[in-house]
Amino acid sequence: MSRVDSYRRGLAVRFAEPIAMTGLTRLTIGILILSLGSTWGMDIKAKSALIMDADSGKVLWARDEKASRFPASTTKIMTALLLLEHCLPDEVITAPEGIEKVEESSLHLKKGEKIDVENMLYALMLRSANDGCVAVAKHISGSVEEFAKLMNERAKQIGCVNTHFNNPNGLSDPKHTTCAYDLALIAREAMKYELFRKVVRTSKKELKRSINQADLLVENHNKWLLKDLSADGIKTGYTRDAGKCYVGSATRDGYRIITVILKTEDWQSDHQQMLDWAFKNHERRLFAKKGDEVLKVPITDGESAEVSVKVDSDIYHIYRLDQRLSVTASLKVTPNLVAPIKAGQSVGLVTFTDGTGWQVEAPAYLGESVAARRSLLGTTVGLTGFGILGGVLAFGAFAWRTRAKRSKAYAETARSSFL
Repeated sequence: MSRVDSYRRGLAVRFAEPIAMTGLTRLTIGILILSLGSTWGMDIKAKSALIMDADSGKVLWARDEKASRFPASTTKIMTALLLLEHCLPDEVITAPEGIEKVEESSLHLKKGEKIDVENMLYALMLRSANDGCVAVAKHISGSVEEFAKLMNERAKQIGCVNTHFNNPNGLSDPKHTTCAYDLALIAREAMKYELFRKVVRTSKKELKRSINQADLLVENHNKWLLKDLSADGIKTGYTRDAGKCYVGSATRDGYRIITVILKTEDWQSDHQQMLDWAFKNHERRLFAKKGDEVLKVPITDGESAEVSVKVDSDIYHIYRLDQRLSVTASLKVTPNLVAPIKAGQSVGLVTFTDGTGWQVEAPAYLGESVAARRSLLGTTVGLTGFGILGGVLAFGAFAWRTRAKRSKAYAETARSSFL
C-alpha cells in the first residue's frame, strides 16, 4: 500500500479487506480528527444563507437554503455562464430592436450597437446591465422566452432542485425564483471558467463598444472587493421583492469558499461573518496524491490474487475541526476482472465521502500489470487447465498398462513356439 498523506492533527487510517467482485468494491478509512476548539456563533440577518466549499460542493453551513426566494441580479450569474458556454470571447453581439425599453440598471445600448462577448461579460457582472442580458438572450436563443428555457435546462443539469428562471436579468417576476443552495451550485459552475473569474474580481473596466462612446467605464457594484484581499467575486443583487442579495467568493489558504445571502438587511456583515467562521473552523488537507494507491481489488486467474487501484488526481478533504469523521471510498470496478491486465487500464471513478456532504470523485486506474497464471503445459491453470492436464495423465497411464499387457502376451507366445 503506497502512502496516503496523514493530516497533521492526528489521523488513524484503517483499510478494510476487499470484498468479492460484485461490481462495487468499498474501502473504509476511519479518520479521527481531534477537537481543536469550539466554533463561535454568527449573527446572520439573511432569511436564507449558505456556505459552500467550491472544490467539493460540500455545504459547510446553511439556513433555509432550499426555500424559494427572488434572486434579483444574482440571476446574471446563470446568464453569464450560458454566454461563456455558447459563445467565443470575441464573438460580436448586436443589440436588438426595442433594447432601449429595458428598465433599471442599463448599459444604455442602442439598436444595432455591437459589443463582443468579453466586454458584455463585464457589462453584466460589473454594471449589472439588464439591457445587456436581453441582448445576450436574443443573441443565443432568439428570444427571452427561449433563453429562459435554456437557463432552466442548464440549472437542472447542474443539480438545481428549486429554481425557475423567467428572465435573464432578475427583474421582479412572481415566477422567477430560486434558492440559496441552487445559486451556490450555479456560482460554483461559473467559477470553473477562467474568464468569468477574471471578470468578477475586477473593480472597474473601460469597455469597447460601437456606438455609445460616452458610456465606456463600468464599475463593480461589489464593493467588498476593495475591503478584502481574499475576495474574488461574485455578484450583488437588489429588488424590493428580493431584498439585498449577494453571491460571494473568497480564496484563503489555497481554497475557495462560496457564500450565498438572500433577503438580508446587511449583506456585507453577513458575508464577512460567514467567511471568517468558515475559514476559522474548517481545514482542507491533501488526502491522496495523484498516483497514490487507494485500494486493492481481486482478480481472477492472475499470478497475483489482487491488483492495486490508483487515483488520477489529487484528492483534498475539507472538514470541520471539532468533528469525528469516517471517510469511505467506493469503486465501481469492471465486472469479472480477469488476467492478463495492463497497468494504466481505467476502472472508472473512485468516490470519496465522509457522511457530512463532502464528496469527491476521481478517475481510477490499475496500478500494475498482472499476467495470467500458467500451467506446465502452457495453458492457464484453472478448471479447464486442470481438466486437460488430468486427461493427459490418465491417457498416459492407460497406454502404459495396455503396452505392458501386449508385451507379456507376446513373450508367452514366443516361448510356446520355441518349445
